[in-house]
Amino acid sequence: MTAFPHPPATAAVAVANPRRPLANLRSILPRFRAAEVLLAACLVFSASAVVSDERLQDWIPEVLTLPDDAEVVTDRAIGSTVRMFSIATGADIDDLFADWEEQLNSNGYPVTQGADELLDQAIEFSGPGISNAKILVAPATTGERNVIEFDATLN
Repeated sequence: MTAFPHPPATAAVAVANPRRPLANLRSILPRFRAAEVLLAACLVFSASAVVSDERLQDWIPEVLTLPDDAEVVTDRAIGSTVRMFSIATGADIDDLFADWEEQLNSNGYPVTQGADELLDQAIEFSGPGISNAKILVAPATTGERNVIEFDATLN
């Protein structure tokens, strides 16, 4: 037979005094021991550390370094092959795109430039696991921060 160290909590408690609705709160909540609270806090912090180490989109080549001030605007996966991702940043777009294009070309992701990219800031590339991908500055960008969109079709 199993012995429970705490009495079961009641399903509902009638509040006798409407001016003090939380007066009976102690009788509703189970009494937690300090060790249980500490264990729960450790689990929460461990889980948040694991989540922060994950890449937002695992298809984005690791050679692309996102700016420190990058703020995620969109993060979507449609089906098994279409990916969309966008960030907002205050970084200099010309320098950022020049660095990304150089890094992609020198690490096995050939960059192609079509007629539409000559006028717009855009990088189109393919590579391992990527049928085609495009990085471009969103046309609706306003203010000091630019929105950069990443779109890809995976193999």
